[in-house]
Amino acid sequence: MENFNKQSLKAAVKVYGPLHSVDKKTDAEVKDAISKDERKFTSEQIDQIYSAILNPETLEPEKPKLFKHIVKAKFRDAADFSKEHKVGDDVSSFDAGRLAALVQNGLVEKVEQD
Repeated sequence: MENFNKQSLKAAVKVYGPLHSVDKKTDAEVKDAISKDERKFTSEQIDQIYSAILNPETLEPEKPKLFKHIVKAKFRDAADFSKEHKVGDDVSSFDAGRLAALVQNGLVEKVEQD
């Protein structure tokens, strides 16, 4: 089957998951039912589907990484020279171009949030 992606995997788990959880079929019986699907899954895809049936949390979308931008070396604001940004300040609200320039110049560090 071409184009086997996360959506295809979710759809297959929705169809064949109950064989395992509700009907209490064995792994061989579930895999056999999947192999008879009209979409003609490969053996690798059958294993992926069965693994996802056993571990449904693998179907959860990955959370995007979030970053914050922290001052490493103090500097003055470009728009208001009287304003000073001190070490440890979070300047994530700056526009992307300004942040990129500050990171490149070593004044700000891009830090992954927890």
